[in-house]
Amino acid sequence: MIRPLRKRSREGILYTRFPDIQTQLDTLDQLPSQELIERCRVPEKEAGAVPVECVLAFVRREWAAQNHALCEPLLAVLLERLRRRLPRVLNLDGKTASLSRSDQAEQVHDTFVAMLIGEANDYDERLDYYEISFSQSIAKLSLTAKRRSRRSIGRQEELYDEDEGELRAEVELAIGVFDPFNPDLLQDEIYRSRLPAAMEKLKPLEKRIVEMWRNDVPIDSKDPSITTMTRITGRSEKGIRNIRDRAFAKLRGLLSPEGEV
Repeated sequence: MIRPLRKRSREGILYTRFPDIQTQLDTLDQLPSQELIERCRVPEKEAGAVPVECVLAFVRREWAAQNHALCEPLLAVLLERLRRRLPRVLNLDGKTASLSRSDQAEQVHDTFVAMLIGEANDYDERLDYYEISFSQSIAKLSLTAKRRSRRSIGRQEELYDEDEGELRAEVELAIGVFDPFNPDLLQDEIYRSRLPAAMEKLKPLEKRIVEMWRNDVPIDSKDPSITTMTRITGRSEKGIRNIRDRAFAKLRGLLSPEGEV
């Protein structure tokens, strides 16, 4: 059963699901798993499409229950719905991409996915507002991302080659075989005390991927029963490795003797 939502903001405003959304949730919850998946896969503009708020509610419930057989196909639907609401990356010529909007889209995607991943450990009440009005919540998140994009772009340009879209050779060399959780490094009391603060300076998805890597969650697997980073985040294997390496490069700089945390 999908519980009703009643959220009160700091201003005292009470937020609840729209009645039609709650009614659809109650109806959809009676369907067999495969039929629910097929219903959720109906494109949004077609008749009979399931509202994204309903898809999110089911993803959260099945994710909490670790029911991967149902959660993962619904998560794929949810991430596609999210993608369609991200800031448009291509310029008007349809060929070149805006670095600023691309960064904004990445921030929105990664922040939302990080909230979902985080619910594996603890309930995140912020997602309740996305269940009430998904598009409005994504729009607010996009506005926040827009404000942060200039600083973020500067940091990305330091790490990536603009033409190749890959980590700069000097950055890869700097990363080397760096492991922020190397037991030898963790024996150093000063290093160990600085690591949590350095982790907090990573982007939400960078932090989650590093945490999953630390906990031996595989990046990818051919076995559909295994939980992997690619399935959880919707990113490709190469994309995951790039995010991980970018995070390691940041951590190495922050944790170096001259770095600032």
